[in-house]
Amino acid sequence: MSEPVIVVENLNVKFAGSTAVDGISFTLHPGRALALVGESGSGKSVTARSLLGLSGGSVTADRLQICGHNALTLNDCAWQQIRGTKISMILQDALMALDPLRPVGREIGDALKSKGSLSKAQRAQKVAQVLASVRMPDPERRAKQRSTELSGGMRQRALIAQALIGDPQVVIADEATTALDSQLTALVLDQLRELKNQGRAVLMISHDLAQVAQLADDIAVMRLGKIVEFGPAAQVLGSPQHEYTTTLLQAIPSGVPRFAPLSAGSVPAPERTAPTQAVPALRVNHVSKSFGAHTAVDDVSFEVPRGKTLGIVGESGSGKTTTARMVLGIEKPDSGQVELLGRSFVPQRESNRRQLRRQMGAIYQNALGSFDPRYSVAQLLTDALSFGRSKRSGQYRDEVAHLLEQVELDSALGSRNPVQLSGGQRQRLAIARALAAKPAVLILDEPVSALDVSVQATVLDLLDRIQLETGTSYLFISHDLSVIEHMSDFVAVMYQGRIVEQGPTEQIFGDPQQDYTKLLLSAMPRLR
Repeated sequence: MSEPVIVVENLNVKFAGSTAVDGISFTLHPGRALALVGESGSGKSVTARSLLGLSGGSVTADRLQICGHNALTLNDCAWQQIRGTKISMILQDALMALDPLRPVGREIGDALKSKGSLSKAQRAQKVAQVLASVRMPDPERRAKQRSTELSGGMRQRALIAQALIGDPQVVIADEATTALDSQLTALVLDQLRELKNQGRAVLMISHDLAQVAQLADDIAVMRLGKIVEFGPAAQVLGSPQHEYTTTLLQAIPSGVPRFAPLSAGSVPAPERTAPTQAVPALRVNHVSKSFGAHTAVDDVSFEVPRGKTLGIVGESGSGKTTTARMVLGIEKPDSGQVELLGRSFVPQRESNRRQLRRQMGAIYQNALGSFDPRYSVAQLLTDALSFGRSKRSGQYRDEVAHLLEQVELDSALGSRNPVQLSGGQRQRLAIARALAAKPAVLILDEPVSALDVSVQATVLDLLDRIQLETGTSYLFISHDLSVIEHMSDFVAVMYQGRIVEQGPTEQIFGDPQQDYTKLLLSAMPRLR
């Protein structure tokens, strides 16, 4: 085997005395892909940034070699010469990583200014070449466009091109597929596989073992700053030796609700037995919505039976979220109606649907962003219980305690601010707040896409249990097919603003009829 391009021996990273990475070691060879997997806070990203001289902490190691350079002795100027040409990183969020005010070609080409004496025309030619290498359609034209003018797939290609413009030997992909739909995820994984086949080394940072299985040759499982298991991907995934690895594997949505115990002494819940009533909880009739010349939603109809879950799945820009906003009455449809519990809900004046609105709640992806930062946990729940009439948590002490118990949060958390909670705790708080009004329908828009796989599993099981106990109907929107399969009784597949196929979950996943549905399912990451 060729000489390694990355050698890490006994790496430690500390922040103000707190250890983030604790004595880890690994090597990475050309043409190989190593995946660092684990939950948030396990040290994955800190490790990756240490390889770029960007950890921000105190770094020590017995050996830290990057493409033949002793990284422990590099100064800022030397690091600038190495980043981009020897080692580079593909970032997670294309919209945040790319300047919306500049053409993407100029952003990609900026890396060449400090790395050589190419003219402006030569830089433009090089940018077009690297965009073509990542299969960007019409690369010369796309290079002149801003990130906001590109599709999600094109933006992700631009990020990969930005990482490749300096022809690096090592490419780090830090959660580069998080929150992407199955087709974009497949695109990124294909690009990373192609880099590996070109002889580059790939370091993949992820919490998703199903995606890791598609690319990695070796896997290092990290927990609390340490590597707890290391080995060939087939061995780690097929015969894990550490209980934490087993826990991560078991947390991958399986397509069948697990109803895992949420606390000591709890027992598996019974199978769903909620009867389907004649009048559905939610009925959407031929809704459409355009923004200028762009049709976002085109003649969409579906029903959500009482006590059941309808999952809506589709790629980014398919119209899922716009549909949810119309169902909630936030966005007015150009045409069509929404009925809630058999009564007209949209279009209606807000004053006419105020009482009925209590029957519908919503849970979003970014729980923290949906909370008033001035309020404690108890105040947020009190506000929901009183329908905005009170913030004095003492008036609703028992009800607040019950809601926290319902989502298995300690009542002692009531005095905390949401920023002091973990991601999983914040999402449970969002569920508790949505349940305060005892709604008949919950709209869940990407509620677990930002969560670690084990936290995600806990939240999904919690939602399943709550549905069984309360009979609440769910409209569950996600780009993640495995989550949709796991949670839904029925599925609607959206593409370019239209529902192209819908039916029982078993039918959609087991015997899809439409080419687009088949394409989505074929791109779904799975364990080998």
